[in-house]
Amino acid sequence: MMKSIMSPEISAISDEIVQYSNTTLARSAFFSRLHRGEVSVEKLRYVFKQYEYWRNSFHTWFGLCILKSGDASAPIVSKIVEALAHHTWVEMKENHARMYQDFMRQLGSPEDKYSKENKATLDYKSHFIKKFGVTENNFQDAVAALSARELFASIRNAWVLSAFRSFYNIEKTPWWEAHEHLELEHFQNTFAPLSGELLDSTFRDNLLRQMYEEIDAHVSYWDALLDEASMVSNA
Repeated sequence: MMKSIMSPEISAISDEIVQYSNTTLARSAFFSRLHRGEVSVEKLRYVFKQYEYWRNSFHTWFGLCILKSGDASAPIVSKIVEALAHHTWVEMKENHARMYQDFMRQLGSPEDKYSKENKATLDYKSHFIKKFGVTENNFQDAVAALSARELFASIRNAWVLSAFRSFYNIEKTPWWEAHEHLELEHFQNTFAPLSGELLDSTFRDNLLRQMYEEIDAHVSYWDALLDEASMVSNA
């Protein structure tokens, strides 16, 4: 799938999301401590194992957006559905789940440790459908929120990679490196069809609010995982 060329409207929103992402990461308990090398490897094993449980089902959020798309005869809808389906296809075809398992082995996490999903992960797994439901009336809101999480993930991964190299003796880890760039492409391909709609300032402001809220929810998930890791390590 060809990478979309960003229109001025998409580029402007992209810049706002990047700025908001960095600000949110800096105030996050987990990411600010990770950025300073203050999270123990044992806690990282817990956090990243729990995240693996979520990321192994992330495609269901894409599926939800496709379900909500309804009639795809409109070019905007068909292009978005194409991008959502292509993202999921690439994930499965390239076996990104295996790539993440390779990363977990780099952390030295035993395969049988933390072998169940805990509350933060279960809550976050259900977050998207609870917020947006399955009806078609808020399809664009859901797509904008999902797109923001994708763009945020590319910024998040840059923070994680920097910490790995500076404090955790992990110089190369293919999953994080690949997704630092892939998520940016996914944002462009999924969100670009809404470019013309963004000329309406009310519509734009509503989408931007949805995007900020999705970033906040994602960071809150990581912070909750850090809290759980602290409780597990003290148990």
